[in-house]
Amino acid sequence: MEYLRVRKTDLARNTSQVIRNVLRGQPTVIENHGQPEVAIVDVVDYLILRAVAHYHAGNRPALDANGPSDAEFSELTEQARYNRAMDYYLAEACSTGRMAELLQISWADMRERFNRLGVPLFFGPTTIEEAREDARVASDLYRLAHGPK
Repeated sequence: MEYLRVRKTDLARNTSQVIRNVLRGQPTVIENHGQPEVAIVDVVDYLILRAVAHYHAGNRPALDANGPSDAEFSELTEQARYNRAMDYYLAEACSTGRMAELLQISWADMRERFNRLGVPLFFGPTTIEEAREDARVASDLYRLAHGPK
């Protein structure tokens, strides 16, 4: 991930501009006498990075075989929601779109963040069985939203 380097004195003079850049996806490292002291990142990027670290630490509960449900996420704290969604996503048990939906972030924003942060992107089914399962899930979701034909 590329980041800007800003001197501590420049941060003091240009705080608003530095924050705007961070919110636009540009992480920034604040330096004092040429030495890095602190990094500033967008809060959603921070939550995603923590969720990836949580997943790779291996301390996660079993996943629902039917994929993530809205009910499963309704009572979780913000970081717990990101952790749980990332558990499903990195286990390839849900799509980027479903993860974005659970976290109430647009799919395009999620994809851009994953690219920027180095989180792997999974594109579509890899077998015919997965494609059939995706089609079945999409059909079920359509029926739930619109009722039977």
